[in-house]
Amino acid sequence: MKLPIGEGASGAFVRDIQQQLIKAGYRLPRYGADSVFGEETENAVMRFQRDHNLAVDGLVGQVTLSKLQQVNQQRVSAPDFPLPSGVLRRGDQGENVRQLQRALKQINYNPGTVDGIYGPRTEDAVRRFQSMYAALKDDGIYGPNTRKYIRMELDD
Repeated sequence: MKLPIGEGASGAFVRDIQQQLIKAGYRLPRYGADSVFGEETENAVMRFQRDHNLAVDGLVGQVTLSKLQQVNQQRVSAPDFPLPSGVLRRGDQGENVRQLQRALKQINYNPGTVDGIYGPRTEDAVRRFQSMYAALKDDGIYGPNTRKYIRMELDD
């Protein structure tokens, strides 16, 4: 696909850009990586451009694309963030909760302080993460399915 691309574009390349935006912490809560460059994607691109001191035009050209790839390459790999198995929910405490909090922070779903207490902020971070995937219930409870998707984000 020829650069720059913007609103109205569609296809696998658009989906790749959307996935990179999500990985970089720019949420697409309504449509996710749906391969269609609509207003939601344009807004995320503009926020990304603003946050990285690029020209804010909502178009993905070579400069924006390079910066997006650079930002995502700086992220740390999954082995540094082991994920607990089992089910964790509000009220739980301990090292497993700490591991989850560290992983959430790494993929830009800030749970607040990494304190090992599954409180309202951790529950909210899990719920915000779950809302990105149709396959997950937005219940704020960390279980095997949520673990699988967080692991995918960390490995990405």
